[in-house]
Amino acid sequence: MTQERTTAGPLGGVKVLDLSWFGAGPIAGRALASAGADVIKVETVKRIDGLRAMAPRQRGARGYNVSGYFNNYNADKRSVTIDLTTERGHELSLVLVRWADVMLTNMTNRAVGQVGMDWETVSRENPRLVAAYMPMMGTTGRFKDFQGFGAMLTAICGMNYLAGFEENRPVGVGTNYPDYVVNPIHAYIAILAGLRHARKTGEGQMIDVSQYESSVAAMSLPLFQHVNGGGEYVRAGNRVPYAAPHGAYRVQDAAERSDRWVALACLTEAHWQAFTAEVCGYPEWGDDDRFRTLAGRLANQDDLDQLIAGWAAEQNGADLVHRLQRADIPAGIVQDAREVIEDAQLAEHGYFVPLEHAEAGLRLYDGPGWRMSESPVSLRRAAPMLGEHTFEVAQDLLGLSPDEIANLVADGVLQ
Repeated sequence: MTQERTTAGPLGGVKVLDLSWFGAGPIAGRALASAGADVIKVETVKRIDGLRAMAPRQRGARGYNVSGYFNNYNADKRSVTIDLTTERGHELSLVLVRWADVMLTNMTNRAVGQVGMDWETVSRENPRLVAAYMPMMGTTGRFKDFQGFGAMLTAICGMNYLAGFEENRPVGVGTNYPDYVVNPIHAYIAILAGLRHARKTGEGQMIDVSQYESSVAAMSLPLFQHVNGGGEYVRAGNRVPYAAPHGAYRVQDAAERSDRWVALACLTEAHWQAFTAEVCGYPEWGDDDRFRTLAGRLANQDDLDQLIAGWAAEQNGADLVHRLQRADIPAGIVQDAREVIEDAQLAEHGYFVPLEHAEAGLRLYDGPGWRMSESPVSLRRAAPMLGEHTFEVAQDLLGLSPDEIANLVADGVLQ
């Protein structure tokens, strides 16, 4: 007899079949899980989710269950190992399709076809299913079979072109940004809309989340500038056309670190006057003809930045931020990972959640990113170990006896 899980949260009772791997798909699945959905992640020992094999991990730790990367993006899920390339494995996957309200995958179109999880097949098995497909270039078009990850997306969507300085080559954003934020949250929102439609009409639907198009959607400013006669976007580092100074400046640090920086922005003339007279103690800068107006400061930013950089290099970073904020000037220390984890505001909100993992131990996990006053959204359990819930799901959801499960394990269908 099938055992249904009832979970608190706005998506309590929603059942998700997660066939995704690496970043964009798993993060969308975890967002659903944190909202209360029962998310079953299907993997195979023959081709594990590549994140399981990646750092960071505790020094000396080995195996597929200790990657902090993987564990952070797969908390609150159940893991089942089924070889979908086998005939029996495919049959079992269709049982899970009939169980599910949502199916999610960011496999390539070719891989989806190889394991028989295309829209025509799954919709025939479950007409109420909301199925989100997230290949890099979408499910149609001349380049639909191109493969890639966030590092490629940041290049082809134009994001890399924006980062750095005009005189230097594009430097990118230092991370697979679309994978972490843009693509998974677009998929999450689309899935919620699909669920609402299914509940109102009884009809499921296919969702095509092209990671390329999703990433381009986040590039609106330079694209709009181009199509509205604004000309080519010019890489300008931290500089913006509506404020000066606007940048990050190296400062001193109590721990004698050489890479301590403070970001600040003078967005108004009042900010500029307070900065020169109250914070810096150089009111003559504000009276300098080069810097008296925003237009002047923008035209002479090299000179302005050189003045501020020389002054800031003699300032204690924490003290400077305090003085800037006291003068109502937007400013902050450029924090590293340790400082973010120890940040007092995040701690007060309880953003990072400590969860105990059987092999990785007690680790901090990213929080859901938002809270709801009437519907709890939270992390409840650490990421699953590879195949941790195979027996449980095989017996409770697939309706298999212990002997049948043992035989399927022996045959390599269940792993």
